[in-house]
Amino acid sequence: MTTNNPATGILYFLSGFKLLFSPGIKRFVILPLGINIILVTSFFLLSRHFVLEFNQWLYGYLPHWLQWLSSIIWLAFYISFFLVLTYLLVTLSNIVCLPFNSLLAEKVELKLTNKVIAQKNLRDYLKEMKQLMGRQLALIAYYLPRAFLCMIMFFIPIIQIFAAFFWFGFNAWMMTIQHIDYPMDNNHVSFSELRKRLAEKRWIALGFGGSVVIASMVPVINFFVVPAAVVGATLFWVKEFKDCSIL
Repeated sequence: MTTNNPATGILYFLSGFKLLFSPGIKRFVILPLGINIILVTSFFLLSRHFVLEFNQWLYGYLPHWLQWLSSIIWLAFYISFFLVLTYLLVTLSNIVCLPFNSLLAEKVELKLTNKVIAQKNLRDYLKEMKQLMGRQLALIAYYLPRAFLCMIMFFIPIIQIFAAFFWFGFNAWMMTIQHIDYPMDNNHVSFSELRKRLAEKRWIALGFGGSVVIASMVPVINFFVVPAAVVGATLFWVKEFKDCSIL
């Protein structure tokens, strides 16, 4: 067991990057990494296309002295994409890559502990998509009402001053839940039990999730965020919750 502080969570995430292409792991990273790159790139290009079309349409109606607004629109697009939409892309990538991320978490745990956990192949995980989707739906049901409450804070006088900090902290918490769910599900830990155990390591969880949120905003690095977070979360699970020692 380690000290319950955010720095430990940050180290787990950074270790996820280190282990990403280690022997025995990298072949399970290639597919989810490729899917994530395609999703991020496609969404960026599609969003950029619509913003370009809108900007050209608006530019034709603006008087000469207001044409500087065109630059503001592009600035708003890039800021919103890297500060807001990237979080949604991480969530989407986790849904699309469900079976691949579960398999990746299993192989990382096997490498760290050298203990078999009822290994399955990709075909087994694809067959269990219904169960995996059920976990994702439980996660979404947990997320939506709490996200709504956080959003309300932005409209309450005085409290709105701190709303951004609450929003960041909540998203950090959700990023940890989202990624540590893979190794915990592989070990048959229920979603309610997951939240209970994670609450005991709240500061580590916030450090881990916060680093995932920040990394997801950085161009190029955000391609690697999902698989690195799955690997780091598995390390988090093994080190903090599983009764074993790392080799």
